[in-house]
Amino acid sequence: MSAKPRAAKPGAYAHDRYTRGLRNYRARARWIFAAVFGPFILAGLVVLILDGHELSWIAGAVAGAFTGAWLVMRDEPPAYIEHWNEGAEGERKTAKALKPLQRSGLRVVHDLQARYGNYDHVAVGRAGVFLLETKNLKGVVELRNGVLHLRRRLDPDADTRLDQIRPRALAAAARLKEDIERRTGHCTWVQAVVVLWSDFPEGLVDDGRCIFIHGPQLRARMQSLPNRLDQVKAEEITAAIEHIANHEPSENQADAA
Repeated sequence: MSAKPRAAKPGAYAHDRYTRGLRNYRARARWIFAAVFGPFILAGLVVLILDGHELSWIAGAVAGAFTGAWLVMRDEPPAYIEHWNEGAEGERKTAKALKPLQRSGLRVVHDLQARYGNYDHVAVGRAGVFLLETKNLKGVVELRNGVLHLRRRLDPDADTRLDQIRPRALAAAARLKEDIERRTGHCTWVQAVVVLWSDFPEGLVDDGRCIFIHGPQLRARMQSLPNRLDQVKAEEITAAIEHIANHEPSENQADAA
């Protein structure tokens, strides 16, 4: 009997990266904020306490405005840090979409730490094995000649080519396939799925190797898939995924050792 994997929250890796980045940003920006805003806040408070009514009100308003600016900027880290928070939010949305399917036998492991990097979600059921990578990008995502592009609604000229998403998803699926085969002896296809929580007008695109799907359609798509694995094989692969999640050798590996 396989051990139940340690619970991993969806988006835990991305949320941890965001938290660490925000903490580092605040630590480094603290003295800058103090030097820029501090004198105005201090002067405003001093005048508010010591001087006349009209000037005191003005000083209080100045102190309040600069205190507010400090607090706002403190919680507005650079975009590369905020990106991790957006990623964690997207992974939680994917987990929520998959949760009802677990009642019908789909086994889902989130935020799986593997040999090389992190898998957002791994799902195993009679329909097969799925490696799901979540993307929560601000804007409209379009697929052109097999490559994702991000377009901003308010700036048509802001068009970003996202040419690494598909290769990374395929590489992650290939690594997971190797891990499963090494642990179980089963050679099975691992379907790479990119779940998009941005605007994605095409909704669903399957190019034969990778599936791109709009997040709100994920549950219905997974429910509609035919069975491809027998129950025993699905259970053995599920056990292998659980061993990976727990950083344990599989029974096959333990016997070989």
